[in-house]
Amino acid sequence: MNESKSKIDFEVDFEEFKTSKRNNFKERVWFIKYWANFINSNSDEKWSKGQAVLIDSQIQNSRNFYRNLLKTEKGKKKFNSLIKNLVRK
Repeated sequence: MNESKSKIDFEVDFEEFKTSKRNNFKERVWFIKYWANFINSNSDEKWSKGQAVLIDSQIQNSRNFYRNLLKTEKGKKKFNSLIKNLVRK
């Protein structure tokens, strides 16, 4: 039996990659400065409410992920494997 393996050829534009990385870094720096300014110019009560919404939504997304994971047999096996590894540590 002759098996042929498919080969994926692609080229990487390193200049585009560097530009993208530089832009991503600039956006991160901008956001850090924006957030520091927001915190310094607003009350703890105001900015912490937004943080609470973000944190609560992350917790809810995590719960939904595991709830959906447990709906499949493969998901149940993966979940049990994760739990066993956590218990061992």
